[in-house]
Order: sequence, then C-alpha cells, then structure tokens
Amino acid sequence: MRAVPFICAALSAAFGLAAGPAAAQETFRVGITAPTVNMLPLWMARDAGLFRMRGLNIEIVNTEGGSRGLAQVGQGRLQAMTVGLSATIDANTKGGDYRLIASGANTMSFRFFGANGLTAATLKGKAVGVSSFGSESDVAASMALRQLGLTRRDVNVIESGGTLDRLSALRAGRIAATALNEPADSQAQMNGLPLLVDLKANLPWIFTAIVVEKRYLETHRATLLNFLRAYGEGIHLALSDETRAKRVLASEFTQFSPAIVQITYDDFKARVPRDAAPSPDGIATQLREFPGLGIPLKSTLPADYVDSSLIEELKREGFFTAMQAKYGTR
Repeated sequence: MRAVPFICAALSAAFGLAAGPAAAQETFRVGITAPTVNMLPLWMARDAGLFRMRGLNIEIVNTEGGSRGLAQVGQGRLQAMTVGLSATIDANTKGGDYRLIASGANTMSFRFFGANGLTAATLKGKAVGVSSFGSESDVAASMALRQLGLTRRDVNVIESGGTLDRLSALRAGRIAATALNEPADSQAQMNGLPLLVDLKANLPWIFTAIVVEKRYLETHRATLLNFLRAYGEGIHLALSDETRAKRVLASEFTQFSPAIVQITYDDFKARVPRDAAPSPDGIATQLREFPGLGIPLKSTLPADYVDSSLIEELKREGFFTAMQAKYGTR
C-alpha cells in the first residue's frame, strides 16, 4: 500500500500536476488576437481547471491583434501570445526574438469578404481591414488581393481590430473588405456578404500558435511545459465532449446562433492538431510565399522562428498518448 503514494507522485510529476490545493499558483498571462474558434483549447482548459491543476493562475487577455500582443510579450506584460507564424516572422524581422512553440491550426482558415454590394471590380481604392499590420489577417489580405489581380497599393489597408470587430465594420460599411475566420466567417456568409476570395482551403499554414520570447523559453521551460500540458489536454477535452465545448463557445460568442456555434466547433475538430505540433509543411509554405507577397524575411531558417522542443519532450514522456487514452480521441 505504501507504493500507491509513490506511484501517484510519479504520475503527477510526469504530467505536471500540482501537489494539491495548497500548491502555489504562478500567474501566467496569455494573449489572444480576438475571440475565435482557435481559442477553444485555452477556454476549455480554463473552464475545467486544467491550468490550476498544474500550478498556473491563467489570465487570458484580448490584445485585438497579433502584432500588438507580441509587443506585450516582449515588454513582459504577457508570458505568451496566441498568434500565427506570420506575426512571428514579422516581429523577428523587425528586431524581436520570438519562438513559436505549439500550433493550434496548421492550415489557412480565412475567407475574404466584401461589404454589401461590393465586387472585386469595385474594391480598388477602398478600405481593407486587418487586425494589425504584420498579422495573419494582414498577410491573408495580401494573398486575397493578389488573387483578385490587385496589390496593397491599389487599396487602403487599415487596422480595424479583431475578427468580430472587423465583421461589425464590414456590415456597417466602414471597411470594404476583410479576411474572417470562424465564427465571423459563417456569420458573414449567412448575412449575405459577398465572398471575394476563399482562402480557407487545406493550404499548409501555421495559422494560430503559442508564441513566447526566446529568453523566456530558455528560463521558464518547466512553466511552459505545464502550460502546454493544460493546453494539450484542453484540445482533447474539447474533442471528446462536444456538448461542453459548444457550451463554452456559446458563452464566448453570445451574439451567434446555435447553428453558427455548431459550424465553429466542427471547424475546430477539422483543423486542430491533436499533438499541437507545428506543421513543417506550413512553415515551409509561409517562408516560400512571403517574398512573393513583398514581406521581408530576417532568415529562411525555420529554427529562427519555431522551437518544437517542448512538444517533442511531451511526446517522449507519452503525454499525448495518455490524453488519447484518457479521452478516447484520435
């Protein structure tokens, strides 16, 4: 019987579980670009107390733009940011030193919509909204414009806030076009807004990820491992309990119908990597595409933007295999 506490302690150490309710809680502030489908693992893990179980007092902060959020990471106001590889590349090219450590979506998730009555032929000279310059929505706008035979010089690209803010601006006619992902994507379609370019294909792309400053990664590996354990378990909890996941989504997206919430959840299931691993194909695609979009690169080496060592460590310890067994996911 004396072996039981030893076994429990060993399992707790392996999976980063706190020793009990008296364990000290470390504040961990993570930014989100906007409330979107890709934030579900964070919300699920917070809802289920998975961060608290691993000694983390989580604070989720809406920075209304990936580039702005990364700047707060660099200032020490946030410990991590949920943002795509595009913003990471942009920030490092401008002198930052950030590393993408886990992925929440490995395919492009945007569609490019216009305001009521707008067509591709009438977009020239009008305002195109992005969350912030250098963000995923900014790069997606450049990609969409290229498919329409336009360049950024042909329109007025302006910062217009997060996805839901851009949807409101589009419906009100304050901007002429913008890239949207779920749930704003399907809501725009239901509102009859014209779809100008569909970028939401299975194009390999690190669309949403967890990004930290390299120095923080080097000095707080144990903290980040515990964060990723909670985040990773949040993925599998969301996949296994659709009712709970949709309830969490509905609490965040109170203005959207149950039908939109269902579409949003289905999009999450289709796109989220079960092991939170960044896709090498996605990294290669972005490094290949950026020069053609006029986006400068500090380096073409993936290691200058991505560090998968924490995810690999979790794989070696059997964490994701254990999550699949616990939740019956695949």
